[in-house]
Amino acid sequence: MSDRVAIVGGGHNGLVAAAVLARSGREVVLFEARSELGGLASTRELIPGHRVDVGSNDLGMFRRSLIDELELLRFGLELIQAPAVAAVPAVGDSAAVVLWPEAERTAAELAPASPRDAAAWPRFVAEVAERAASLEPLLCRPPELADMGRLLLAPELLRFVSIPLEELLEEWFETRALVAGLCGLALPATGLGPRANGTGWPLLYHCAPGGSDRLAPVVRARGGADGLAAALVASATASGAVFRTGAAVSRILVDERRVAGVELSDGERIEAVSVVSTATPSATFLDLVGAPRLEPRFVRRLQGVKYRGAAARLALSLDGLPPLQGLERPALTGRIVLAQDPDDLERAADAAKYGRLPERPWIEVTLPTTLDPSLAPPGRHLLLATAHHLPFEVDGGWASAGPELLDRMVAELERWAPGVGGKIHEYALLLPTDYESEYGATEGGLHHGEMNPGQSLWLRPTAGAWAGDALPIGGLWLGGAGCHPGGGVTGLPGRTAAVSLLRG
Repeated sequence: MSDRVAIVGGGHNGLVAAAVLARSGREVVLFEARSELGGLASTRELIPGHRVDVGSNDLGMFRRSLIDELELLRFGLELIQAPAVAAVPAVGDSAAVVLWPEAERTAAELAPASPRDAAAWPRFVAEVAERAASLEPLLCRPPELADMGRLLLAPELLRFVSIPLEELLEEWFETRALVAGLCGLALPATGLGPRANGTGWPLLYHCAPGGSDRLAPVVRARGGADGLAAALVASATASGAVFRTGAAVSRILVDERRVAGVELSDGERIEAVSVVSTATPSATFLDLVGAPRLEPRFVRRLQGVKYRGAAARLALSLDGLPPLQGLERPALTGRIVLAQDPDDLERAADAAKYGRLPERPWIEVTLPTTLDPSLAPPGRHLLLATAHHLPFEVDGGWASAGPELLDRMVAELERWAPGVGGKIHEYALLLPTDYESEYGATEGGLHHGEMNPGQSLWLRPTAGAWAGDALPIGGLWLGGAGCHPGGGVTGLPGRTAAVSLLRG
């Protein structure tokens, strides 16, 4: 037990931390309340015969350096890159828009509808890449105070991350569907509409893994997101890490303001000199440590962390591909944004402010079987429709709002893909309350806290509690999406926690 590390939570960040620490020679025990590992990057048979990714299923932001460091390809990870990045189907008078990884290909397809947008696209991608590249070193390690000074000397970068995303994009493009598609790439990590200040930040965050002339690609694991979890477990196990599933941590033990281990829900206590928690910041400090052990000012800061932007996922088993207008393979392989105008996203965010369901939910669609047919039985396709910008506290409660949301999501899908309702064979729906109760996502937010400039870098999750910083409890480290650098399947929060712990 001299160097034992207890890890709370078996999502992908917890698994990354376990692999990094075990490979360094530390004794590692990871505890996961559920019967399977992977957390929000896991795959379940929610529909018989179909493998459904319950949360994140795009590995395009998972850093290649981390794949190499942990030898994940040797341990069975098989990646499939989608030909397309994103698409907005045609609807009404609006033509379809497809964004490809290659800037020139996208520009060529934009040209018939808007020569101006076609000319601007390569320059836009290059500028985004330049701004994102300046942030990438900060995302891959704990931020330092010296970094803050360097950012202050980059006024164009500060402007990019601070102004409303719609305003920023309108300086470049005239096609509303194109602007809506880019907003759809950036804003799932927030509860904010595209007219809110600071919404340029999540676009840069999403684009950071791209190259000088391309957007970050869409990448999936063969067999579903479980493929990543399985490879991480194999890598960590090969170095001696131990995984305990069905083991819910009820308390982080503290002795004289230093961790002493964890206590499970059945009363079992496990001693440890260090604890890495991948639970949300609120769950870690207020529930597992306990507010009485923390300074009142720190507690107030934690209580101010925003978890806006709840999500719901509808999985549909379809008899054939949905007739999304203006889109054919391979355009169907990326992220499909059902928004023809930024107003569609803004209205959804506005409804959530007042605890209402949007009349027309803002939906992001993926069709994972276009890349991996093994995820569904022969002759079937799997459609995952994620409604973003939902309120967690909804008028009437989710018991009554759930069926209403289902009806509205199906109606919205029918608007974009006329006739899709006749192709539905079976369905399953995960609500924001399911994400909180089953996966520990506070208030149903898949990113463990809103991704905005006020909750990023030195302020994630709050001032005085960023990754690598000394926390109020010695030996305790945050390693989940709620800490630096943030949400999405990047593996960076888990690695940063592990590296910071090792440097001690």
